Amino acid sequence: MLDIKAIRANPIEFKKSLKRKGVDESKIDELIKIDQFHREGLQKIESLKAKQNEVSKRIPSLSGNEKEKVLSDMKHIAEERKSLEQDLEKNNQLREILESLPNPPYPSAPDGSSDADNVVIRTEGKKPEFSFKPLEHWEIGEKLNLIDTERSAKVSGSRFYYLRNELAILQRALVFWAFQEVAKRGYSPTIPPFLTRENAIYGTGYLSKDENYVVNPEDEKLFLIGTSEVPMVSFHADEILEESSLPEKFVSYSPCFRREAGTYGKDMKGIFRVHQFEKVEMVIFCLPEDAEKLHEEIREIEEDLLKKLGIHYQVVNVCCGDLGNSAAKKYDLEAWLPGQNAYREMTSTSICTDFQSRRLNIRIRRENGDIVYAHVLNGTAVSSRPLIAILENFQNADGSVDIPKVLQPLCGFKKIEKS
Repeated sequence: MLDIKAIRANPIEFKKSLKRKGVDESKIDELIKIDQFHREGLQKIESLKAKQNEVSKRIPSLSGNEKEKVLSDMKHIAEERKSLEQDLEKNNQLREILESLPNPPYPSAPDGSSDADNVVIRTEGKKPEFSFKPLEHWEIGEKLNLIDTERSAKVSGSRFYYLRNELAILQRALVFWAFQEVAKRGYSPTIPPFLTRENAIYGTGYLSKDENYVVNPEDEKLFLIGTSEVPMVSFHADEILEESSLPEKFVSYSPCFRREAGTYGKDMKGIFRVHQFEKVEMVIFCLPEDAEKLHEEIREIEEDLLKKLGIHYQVVNVCCGDLGNSAAKKYDLEAWLPGQNAYREMTSTSICTDFQSRRLNIRIRRENGDIVYAHVLNGTAVSSRPLIAILENFQNADGSVDIPKVLQPLCGFKKIEKS
């Protein structure tokens, strides 16, 4: 949620900034108008309160007709005040508009409305060369008996899968390895709840804007998480953190559940865009002035993991229209997938400024006593997607797939071969 005081002070600046995320300027004008009405109502209520207090002090010294008249006036004042309070309580427009507005983008986020407008900052590593036509991951998975989507469709429907044999072991190794690697860097290892209350979904900005992250298993109180960002950012809801304890860093593991509504026909084969997967996520709570530096730290960790896996990738500065509701700036790391002959997103990291902390009431007590809202960052260490990059980048002419060296000790094998 945005700060109405900041919008009130700089409406033109907010209009320009939010326009980059597709928000019509008239929405800010409407917000300012409703805010003015709301504040005038509050001022009138305060004036009536003061009048009530003043007259109440006089009543004991009054008698007869004068007292009756004053009591009658007091009754009318009380009724007027009650009516005003009820009107303001019923009028949720101010909060509704504030909740509908996305986080303004950083100036360094590129303009644009789709991934075609994202800006490639640089590439790392070299594309693998093949003496044969490389296969897509799902083709390799079927040939080596590693992925079964036919049986999962029978059991659970489309966009689910069975990971089998060596790929199941590789998935566990990948998750455990990344979890340890990030924990070594001072991130507190955590396994959060996989179901959360509605307020956690709302607080992280997903409830009203991204239905893919909202999966309710017929329970009005609990939702399956689309990312462990939801329970981890909500970890400090309604708390005041001490400046001396920051930055506070977490690395969390969880399964993730998503609707993937509106994406049918895209990435239907294989395990790229699915309803269920595993993920290792990083979340940081920090002072506002440290957010950009820590954003670069998360990106560096994500890059380091891909480098250690030996995967060629590019770093992308994501455009405003593709940032989502909560992010003010985001980097994507896109791995080269030779089977698809394209770069595809493996991980991302976002600065969410105080957008989520305002909704969740997460504040910081500075050493001078000032109270400010915490800034929040998140980033994916690994998900199930690097499995795709491993299968496609390390496939051999004989149909086998080499395992990245860093994962071999955890897997117990160096290669996947057809049995």
